[in-house]
Amino acid sequence: MTPDSPSDAREPDPAALQAARDAVDALPRRKEQLLPALLAAQHAIGWLPRAAVEHVHRHTRVPVSEVYATATAYSELRLEPPVPGQWHVCTGVACDLAGAPALLAAAPDRTARVDCQFLCALAPVVVDEHERLHGRMTPDDLRARMEAPAASKPARRSRAKR
Repeated sequence: MTPDSPSDAREPDPAALQAARDAVDALPRRKEQLLPALLAAQHAIGWLPRAAVEHVHRHTRVPVSEVYATATAYSELRLEPPVPGQWHVCTGVACDLAGAPALLAAAPDRTARVDCQFLCALAPVVVDEHERLHGRMTPDDLRARMEAPAASKPARRSRAKR
């Protein structure tokens, strides 16, 4: 990459990567903390780049192959940077039967398939660009939510101190 070329989307922001390291380092150094560490890293960066996975591996003392196995086993975790504006349609069995193909067809440029979100009672389920879940969606509901001004702003989340 030359100094004049745009930054690689696969490289995380250094400040976000440091925030991820700090969040992981705040957890106990035990293998039982693997999933919380992955979630903390992803929350800080928005996805799990190689540097974050390797930090989780060193911190939890879990083999890097197991860290990757865990990261790929959970649909909530992603090893690729999110595509801005893209919504994900659950394609698990219940969602597929409840209308996921129609949702994908309703907005093919802004939707992508995602593995089961384990919210079968709310099928079909869509995950918006800010990781908010929407259940019992119809194609009209999906288009309306995508066009709504609130779709462009992440919801504020308050976290109680534990």
